[in-house]
Amino acid sequence: MSGSSSKVGATRNKLTNFSAYEDNVLCKVWVEIITDVVTNTGHRKEAFWLRVRDRYNAKCGSYPQRTQKSVMNRWDHIKAKVSKFSGYMADMNQSNPSGMFDADKSVAAAANFDGVEKHNFTLMHCWQVVKDEPKWWELKRKIDAAPNSASRKSVPSSLSRDISDLDPNKSSSTSPSKKRPMGRDVAKEATKKAALVSSECMSKMYDLSVQRIELFKETEGERKARLDEMVALEKTKAEEAHEHRKMMLEIERERLALDKQRLRMDDEKKEKEEDERILAINLDQCQPMQRMYYQALQEDIIQRMMSRRHGPNQ
Repeated sequence: MSGSSSKVGATRNKLTNFSAYEDNVLCKVWVEIITDVVTNTGHRKEAFWLRVRDRYNAKCGSYPQRTQKSVMNRWDHIKAKVSKFSGYMADMNQSNPSGMFDADKSVAAAANFDGVEKHNFTLMHCWQVVKDEPKWWELKRKIDAAPNSASRKSVPSSLSRDISDLDPNKSSSTSPSKKRPMGRDVAKEATKKAALVSSECMSKMYDLSVQRIELFKETEGERKARLDEMVALEKTKAEEAHEHRKMMLEIERERLALDKQRLRMDDEKKEKEEDERILAINLDQCQPMQRMYYQALQEDIIQRMMSRRHGPNQ
């Protein structure tokens, strides 16, 4: 029954990749449980990861339910990448460039990561969760101290999990009260475990290669989405600027039309006042030349008034 359920779980995991939100939940759950005093006293590693799986599935909401193996494999990937990035971040903090804030250092460290590793660091959200946790740095020190590990080099995921998941059982076994010589059964178990680690390493190398290709595709998609978002934003800004200019032009046109109408009304008023003054002149009291002049003006004014009253067609 367990074999069939694991096959179903494996098939489901291949169909759906972990999202950034799920990574974030997984990292927070790991921190919660690894810092839990109850977890770190007497719980074996199997129980630890069962608890991680259960709490993760309880918190993931509408996202897919994950198997214990899926959760452990994803944590292996996050642990390797974030551990490697923390090396670049440590170098950046050690160099301590002047004028740089923590956010600027993270960006610069990610750029150094991209340049050396030849792929983007896509787990900054995971780094933000674990970077201030003492248990994470304890885990990081154990990864760096593992056999065949070098600066910024990740150990095989299954091996690093065994030596550095801060297994409560291992922690308690090294305490003075529980320390005892390795017996024959323990030695045989260690031999079996080493063989299992070797076989798992080959499987994990293949899985990591597939994940690297998928991450590259996701990164290209993210780049395209970001570029499309920037283009859409610039287009929106241009449209808004165009609409603003159009609105300002319309307001200016209305202002000019009002000014023109006001000037026309002023001219008409002045013309009307002048016409009324001329029509009010008593021609009988004018000199002959003035009489001829004002009479002509009066006739012209009367003619214009008649034309306005009857319209241009009459």
